[in-house]
Amino acid sequence: MTTQRPPLTAASVTLREWSEDDAQWYAESTRDPAIQRFTTESADLTAEEVRAAILALRASDRPYAGLVITDVTIGERLGNIAVDDDGEVSYWLAAPARGRGAATMALRCLSDWIFATTDAPELWLRVHSENTASQAVALRAGYERDAARDDETVVKGESWSRIAYKRSRPPAAAEAITP
Repeated sequence: MTTQRPPLTAASVTLREWSEDDAQWYAESTRDPAIQRFTTESADLTAEEVRAAILALRASDRPYAGLVITDVTIGERLGNIAVDDDGEVSYWLAAPARGRGAATMALRCLSDWIFATTDAPELWLRVHSENTASQAVALRAGYERDAARDDETVVKGESWSRIAYKRSRPPAAAEAITP
């Protein structure tokens, strides 16, 4: 069993590891129409499936690969943020959490932490072309358009046009890494 890693905190959000107690909330949150419209989350996702994924994630050696976004003051669950081995970031917010700046703060927080603790040259993400809220989050979090990674894909039987963004390692972050 792995040890609990300390949470990451920035302004109004804390990013912490998922616990088994979060599984039901996650499964229920993904039924939101916007999450279904703009993410690959299954509409039939069960708490048991989420619980199994959380246990697998916690057993991995990938610190902060997937985190729950919470309110820094009261600990309310707000959403999900993750980064894969290729540096692709993904995120979503539950319906009641939208419009508070939580996604922007979470994306900045995770990105800053990755640049401060790894030698990753860049992070990137792709959003559904109609998801203007998520596009705005990427820009506010310091990401810039990366048209070379734009693509078309099929998700849930529907053709999606996705727009890409990237954030390159800031020069100061390169100096912060110690061998």
